[in-house]
Amino acid sequence: MPAFKATVVGENFQFVVDDEAQLLDFTRTLYVDAEDEATAHQAALARVREELIAQALLDDDGGQLLTIDELCQAESQADEALIGEFIWYFPEDDDPGEDD
Repeated sequence: MPAFKATVVGENFQFVVDDEAQLLDFTRTLYVDAEDEATAHQAALARVREELIAQALLDDDGGQLLTIDELCQAESQADEALIGEFIWYFPEDDDPGEDD
């Protein structure tokens, strides 16, 4: 069965940081085994949803968004050791006009 590398993007996930609620975005790269690209797409989103539910970060309010940013067939799952964790982005990380 082919392996696929997927980059999942999440938007509007609420975190409490320094006693203040903030909406954060993330990316998560993972590998899934699937017969085809459509099945890989569904499997990647399902796995990320499961991880978020396990961490009590996914709710039913409808404000959160999960999408696939990139999906491609992987050479092998030997690269699976390179799987990343969730990479969270704070609002100030998204301000390209800010020069320090």
